[in-house]
Parts: sequence; C-alpha cells; structure tokens
Amino acid sequence: MIDWSVVGELVARAFRALEDIVSKLLADTLFKAKPELAAQFGGPISLLASLTALYVILTFISAARKAVGIILAIGWVVLIASIALSLPPFSP
Repeated sequence: MIDWSVVGELVARAFRALEDIVSKLLADTLFKAKPELAAQFGGPISLLASLTALYVILTFISAARKAVGIILAIGWVVLIASIALSLPPFSP
C-alpha cells in the first residue's frame, strides 16, 4: 500500500526546495536592491510554476488520450472490415 503521509511529505519537501531555489534566484537577480522581497514573491512564483507544470502534464495526457482513442477506433474499423472481407460470399 502507498503511505500517503510519506508522499505528502515528499511533495512538501520538493515544494519547499523549489521555493528556496526561486527565492535565491530572485534575491540574486531581480531583487538585489531589496532581497527581502524575494522571500515574499518566492512562494507564489513556486506555486504558480508547479500548477503550470501540472497543467502542461495534464494537457499532454489529454492529447495522448485522444490519440489513443483515435488509434483504437481505426483499429476496430480495420478489424471489422478485415473480418467482413474474409467471410465467404453470402449465397441464399
């Protein structure tokens, strides 16, 4: 079984690490004059970056799902057509 508390802890650690990286980058680049603003904006930027990544992944999954559906539909049509063509001619 999956221990969801461990999964939650790993996600929280990853998010904190991302937030620290973003805050450090902001403090070193955009907010050199006011590094305290980096901590203020680090959290929201990290959250939006995470949500954007999740959105992109879900978009690709959705597109892949559509492609698989089309391939399945074509496969069924080809299978039914090949079965119909391989049957002996109908004679009453």
